[in-house]
Amino acid sequence: MKRLGFAAAISAIVLTLAAGGAAAPAATSPTLITAPGLAPEGELVRVLCQRINLQVTYDPLAEPKDLAKYKTVMIIIGGSGKGLGAAGIDVQEELRRAEALLAEAKRLKLVIIGIHTGGEDRRGPTSAKFIELVAPKVNFLIVRADGNKDGLFTKLAKDGNIPLTVIQQTLELTDVLKKLYGI
Repeated sequence: MKRLGFAAAISAIVLTLAAGGAAAPAATSPTLITAPGLAPEGELVRVLCQRINLQVTYDPLAEPKDLAKYKTVMIIIGGSGKGLGAAGIDVQEELRRAEALLAEAKRLKLVIIGIHTGGEDRRGPTSAKFIELVAPKVNFLIVRADGNKDGLFTKLAKDGNIPLTVIQQTLELTDVLKKLYGI
């Protein structure tokens, strides 16, 4: 078990260095997890944070005014037609919220971590809009490999000089977060 965790951490580090060359930011608490596009992976990320005793607030519908009390924001990258439909939110409206969140996070100088753990299933046309909007504007990207088969996240990271860590399994996210938070 420890050998697998160590191997995953080494793989993540190598992939981070290979993808963009930029240094990963130091993340600090308090941290907000939000999910413009209402992709359900936000809840899973929250649970994984709990596993490593990283205190986070999960609010998939956070507004820009909510960001002032945080130092780091994790943005779940992807869109869910079901989630948006159930909430009665139109995609364009949600994209505007995402844009406003990113602008406010930048203004407040928050560390912005973009996370895409939905894999290939979260690479449809709705998600594409959120990927194109969010990924180029984060300080750090964490992406599951099967969601990057076409190299889109690698390209976005390289073009924006954004550190990128590609993980093979969602559970490896805990190793990456431990490193980012110095846990």
